[in-house]
Amino acid sequence: MNFIVTLVQQMERSSAGSGGTAEKVMELCGEIAPPKALFVGDDCFTPKLMERSCRSLVAAFTEENRAAGAAEMGLDSRTVQLFELPAVEGGFDFIWYNGTVEFDGVTQRLSALKERAAKGLTVYRSLCWLIEPMPDTRQFYERRFGVIEQMYTVVYKAKELGFGIRDFYIAPKSDWRDGYYKPLSAAAREYEGAHPESSDVSAGLALLEKEMDMFERHGEEFSYIYFILENEG
Repeated sequence: MNFIVTLVQQMERSSAGSGGTAEKVMELCGEIAPPKALFVGDDCFTPKLMERSCRSLVAAFTEENRAAGAAEMGLDSRTVQLFELPAVEGGFDFIWYNGTVEFDGVTQRLSALKERAAKGLTVYRSLCWLIEPMPDTRQFYERRFGVIEQMYTVVYKAKELGFGIRDFYIAPKSDWRDGYYKPLSAAAREYEGAHPESSDVSAGLALLEKEMDMFERHGEEFSYIYFILENEG
């Protein structure tokens, strides 16, 4: 999947999403004005949206180019290691964490978020099965992303750690089709034009075509879920 990793560096975001989804999730958070907020993710739209309500916001990215782009937009941006969470004295009053799958487990990630949180809300995005997947879907996507949890597993583990569940939002298929696969496919074709003799490009395109086909056939079985968690301290 190195071919895809190369391509997403050129895109607005490196995972499925949209401005519309970010706005909907913020709406579900209600009227908030947190003194200290943290965003960890892969797009600049969401932290700029958060900035309207937050008095102080730190935006953290694992990709240097995205951190640089956020800084150019006037955000207090940081480059962090994978799964690293910036800290602030007293904790953050609002955290938005755009996760995918958790290689060291959902409990570990939620525990780390809780350690960084003061009283307030935490938006935790996780890639989840919405229904029991078909065997070929599970095999393909878990090879692609890693172990994907069921939605209820995340809810159970969050409650077990003391989070309340205020609400949740399931990313629509358009976040994947229009916000990820279409720009990814366009970037792939452009890259192919610049590297016509590369066998790696041909293999990467074949994998991308297969993934898009899998999505069209089984996209109702999984998506990103934005869990809006309440941390009461």
